[in-house]
Amino acid sequence: MVIYETIFILDSLMPPKDIDAAIEKISGIITKDNGKIRKVDKWGKKRLAYEIQKKQYGFYVAIEFEGKGDIPKKLENDYNYNDKVLRYLTYRYDKHKIKLMEAEEKREEKTTGMENQSERENTVKQDEVKEQIEQAPAAEQTEESPAETEAELGVDEIESIEEKKE
Repeated sequence: MVIYETIFILDSLMPPKDIDAAIEKISGIITKDNGKIRKVDKWGKKRLAYEIQKKQYGFYVAIEFEGKGDIPKKLENDYNYNDKVLRYLTYRYDKHKIKLMEAEEKREEKTTGMENQSERENTVKQDEVKEQIEQAPAAEQTEESPAETEAELGVDEIESIEEKKE
């Protein structure tokens, strides 16, 4: 199968339920023809570079999918009959983009594996420290009275306490 990405701009004045319904409709066209949706990105409402049908804003959506060659034609047909779609673009990933995506996925797998390993090592170290603390003898209590806060003591009293400690 070939990897495609379709990007379309919907009318920004549509209610959120209608936007979600339009995305589901496009996703349904893809899955109906044995396509597999890889990722759906809702970019949100953005200002258009130029007015389209007297509108200055649009809601951008990008769908990455795998499928056969006839799916983009069916999507284009649906886009043309839908008045709420202001613009659309469907393109096929080239082999260089696919290789780059595979390399990034491998890199992410390695880093997540390393993160999981470092998390396990950290928990083991934390457990060892807790055991050492529990096994350590209790600290000896000092004869000094409980410390008073600086707000309760005057500057002279604080200086005299510091001199006694030295």
